[in-house]
Parts: sequence; C-alpha cells; structure tokens
Amino acid sequence: MTVSSIGQKIISFAYFTIIARSIGAENTGKYFFAMSFATIFVVFCDLGLTNVLVRESAKDKTKSQDYFSTVLWTKIVLSILTYLAAFVAINLMHYPIETKHLVYLACVTMLFDTMHLSIYGILRVFGNLRYEAVGAVSSQLITMILGTTFLYLRLPLIYLILAFTIPSFLNMCYAGTILFKKNQIRIWPKWDSAIFKFLFIIAVPFALTSIFTRVYGYVDSVMLSKLAGNEALGWYSIPYKITFAFQFIPFALTASLFPRFSNYFVTDKDKLARVFEQSIKYLFLVVMPIAVGIIVLAHDLIIKIFTIEYVNSIAPLKILMLSLIFTFLAAPVTVLLNACDRQKIQTAIIGFVMIANIIANFFLIPRFGVVGAAFAGLLGNFLLFVLAYGFVRKIAQISHVYLIKTAFQVIIAAGVMGLGVWWVDKMTNFIFAIIAGAIIYAVMVLLTRAIKFSELKIL
Repeated sequence: MTVSSIGQKIISFAYFTIIARSIGAENTGKYFFAMSFATIFVVFCDLGLTNVLVRESAKDKTKSQDYFSTVLWTKIVLSILTYLAAFVAINLMHYPIETKHLVYLACVTMLFDTMHLSIYGILRVFGNLRYEAVGAVSSQLITMILGTTFLYLRLPLIYLILAFTIPSFLNMCYAGTILFKKNQIRIWPKWDSAIFKFLFIIAVPFALTSIFTRVYGYVDSVMLSKLAGNEALGWYSIPYKITFAFQFIPFALTASLFPRFSNYFVTDKDKLARVFEQSIKYLFLVVMPIAVGIIVLAHDLIIKIFTIEYVNSIAPLKILMLSLIFTFLAAPVTVLLNACDRQKIQTAIIGFVMIANIIANFFLIPRFGVVGAAFAGLLGNFLLFVLAYGFVRKIAQISHVYLIKTAFQVIIAAGVMGLGVWWVDKMTNFIFAIIAGAIIYAVMVLLTRAIKFSELKIL
C-alpha cells in the first residue's frame, strides 16, 4: 500500500504537469475547479460510514455482508441526493455551461470512487490490501494514458474528466469482483434499519470531521475560481498539487502511530510522551529540507517544469511550502487527540479552522488573488497546529524544551542547506542544487546533533 501510494502520487503529479503544460492556466483552472467542487460534495456520499464499516466488520467478520449491504444501500441513496445538491449548487453559482458539464461528469466520477472506497474497506477487513494497491495504481495509470491520448487528439476539456470517470468505474467493477471471489461477499444493497441506526450513530463524529476536513481542504479553490477567475485558479493549482504531493509522508507515519498512541495512553503515559516527541522531531527533520529547498528553487521549478505561463504560481508556492511545515507538525498532534479520546475536541478545532479559513479567503482573495488564497491556507494550518497542540499538555507531559531545542538545530541545518542550494543553483542548475542540498543537510543535521547515529535506526 505504501509503494502503491507513492507510485500513485508520482503518476498523478506527472499527469497533472502534462495537463498544465498542454492546456494553459485558464483551462487548467476550469479542470481543477470541477475536480475540487466534486471532491467537496462527494464527502456527503460517505459521511464516515466506511470508517465505521471497517471497524465494526473487523470486530465480527460474520456480520460483514449485512453491514456492507446496508452501507451500500445507504450510500446509493446519499449519492443520488448529493448529486442533486451539487447540480443545484453549481447552477445557482451561475458558472458557464462548459464548467457545469465538467462538474456534472466529475461528480459521476466521485460517485464511483465512493463506492469502491467501501468495497476496498471490506477487503481491508480480510487483510487483502494488495488488490487495493493494484487497483489504485492501475486506475491512475489508465487515467494518464487516456488523458494523454485525449490531449494529443485535441479533444474538448470534458474528455480529461472522462479520463478519470472510465478508470473509476472499472476500478469499482474490479474491486467488487475481487470481493466476491475472495470473500464471497456480494455487491447487493439491502436496507436494515437496526444496522443503519447502529452504524450511523457511531459514524456521526467521523462524518463531521470528514466534512470539515474536506471543505477546509478544497474551499479555497472554489472561492478562488469565483472571486478571481479560472486563470488565477490555474496558477494556484500548481503549488497546491506540489504541496499535496508530499502529504502522504505524515499520513503514513501517523497511520502507524495511531494504535501506539491508543495503547500507551492506557498503559504508559511517559512512553506516550516520548513517542509523540520523536514523531514531531522526525517529521520536522523531513519537512524542513523539502520546504526550504522548494522555496529557494521555486522560480526555476515553476518556469522550467510548468513554463513561463505559470510565473504567478511562484509566490503562492513559497507560501504553501511554509504551510506544509505546519501540515507535517499538525499530523501527530491531531492523531494524538483522536487516539486519546479527544475526538470531539479535534472535530471542534477542525470546524473552527474551516470557518477561519473561509473568512480569510473571503477577505484576502479579492485583494491579493492567488497569494491571498495561499496566505489563508498558511493561516489555517498554523491555527490547526497551535490550537491542537494546546490540548496536548492535558494528555501527556511533553518536554517543550526538547522540542524547541530540536527545532533550533533543524532550522540551522536547513538554513545552511538553503544557502548551499541557492549558491549551487546560481552556479549550475536546480538538479545539481537538489543533490548538493541533500548532502549538505545530511552533514548539518549530524553536526548540529539534531539527530544522532543511534537515532537513525528509529527514524
């Protein structure tokens, strides 16, 4: 699954780069808006039911078919209602007919996605993760092949959405076939009111968190399209995609931390504190060279990879790289809250940050355009980290002095690396600068004792 996730990210980023270079900023903005708009609405098709389906089925696998059938029936109804809501919303916003058509098809794609999400959820219950890994990479690869072909044939923009719709449908069929063949679980929706009530009550906090997170993650794109236009959104989509490409790193780590945090919260509070401190330290060690390196090389990366048409993407890329630091740091903090029975606090924090982000976008985008949207994102991630971290001390005795000392050491190492990257880039090119930066940073973290040889194994 980890290899699959990385492969999927690489293919996705390569494909988006091809799109951005081929269709220009304005059309890229239309395409990105349609996908972002659909992504916000699709969360209402699931409402946390897949998470509950996996958890409860894992407790008693004999009930998997009953749980799955009820969830499937519920999601079909929710999908119809969600599609109608998206249809009404996009028409009320008075977008051009081309944009509406893009959204209509993008929402169909997302409906297929939400169905195979639950199917793969059941496969996870039975430990069959390799099928999900194959399906994810294959789907992304087919999308890239179809999309590149459509670009070569110079077909209308809607065909780029269709390049997602076809693989998503095939992935749903593939997942359903595997589920039946391997586990004899049928893709058969069936209403059971008792099961629905049982699952839905558990799903409520998951649903709220999912809604807040999804809106927070994509509302800036929708607001930017409406307040600044598609071309501005096209410029913003590049730094957004670059930033998003690195987010699998903290999510991968926190996936392994969640059960450890839950266990240590009950059995060993001191160990809970130490593991939390180490997770913050290691994520900071990883994110700083990424953020500093891309900030220094932002101009070359944008111009040489995406062309001069995206020169207005440079400033928001630098801002979103600063935001990425707080994304990494917030990951273990939010997981700690969820693992230690503070999920209501976590949901409230995300809800507050979502509202603050919307307000910031509303005031900053009309005045500063894409830079304003980037600043709103930075503010949101900063608030998420700071507010969540404020509750950590109520859970475990964290050594703030240790974390501040580590931050100081890493900042020095990253700062020296940044100077080295800037100089090498100026003398040669950004490829050699990246290599030089990796070497300089590795040496500096050892010299500053930000990390010791004995800690490398733990990392």
